[in-house]
Amino acid sequence: SSGINAEYGGVGAAAVGSMPGSALFFLTYEHTKRLYPGQHMLASSLGEITACLVRVPTEVVKQRVQAKLAGSSWSGLRQVLKQSGVRGLYVGYGTTVMREIPFAAIQYPLWEAMRAKYNPEGSGFKSGICGSVAGAIAGALTTPIDVVKTRLMTSTSNESVIEVIKQLSYEGVPAFFRGLTARIGWLSIGGFVYLGTYQTVLEIMS
Repeated sequence: SSGINAEYGGVGAAAVGSMPGSALFFLTYEHTKRLYPGQHMLASSLGEITACLVRVPTEVVKQRVQAKLAGSSWSGLRQVLKQSGVRGLYVGYGTTVMREIPFAAIQYPLWEAMRAKYNPEGSGFKSGICGSVAGAIAGALTTPIDVVKTRLMTSTSNESVIEVIKQLSYEGVPAFFRGLTARIGWLSIGGFVYLGTYQTVLEIMS
């Protein structure tokens, strides 16, 4: 029971930030693609920068709950605001953007290329398969950045990025890849649902 609670702790915060974060991403992504056709890396990078304005605060709260530093999303939010103010909600913003931009710059060009080749008819299911493969590859390659980001968000001593990287280096190379299997699995499923749904909505709207 405690394992399940730890795994799903902070889900409230994640749910609250999911819709506006996704909306900001795709608004920016599609607008940039119209301005600069074919520039999927640029479009996805700008999309992540804007989406992180919503995503990072919810991630900070979620990580605190999962690390058992707070009992609920609401108490986690109050704890962060009391300790560090609004600035505390954006701890790790830079490293999150540093993680999300490489992730998006790998995932979205891969997804666009695969769906152009294997899904010219615009099937939501096939788009989801392409998104699943792209998400798994991007997730594996960006795991070290995610590990550093998580350490920063759950730290209670205001460690810097350099200090976290040094600590992980002392622990050895495997420390940078903790959670690799789970991350690949989660992002593979997420890519299928997220981009499959997105393609389906695009088709309905068109």
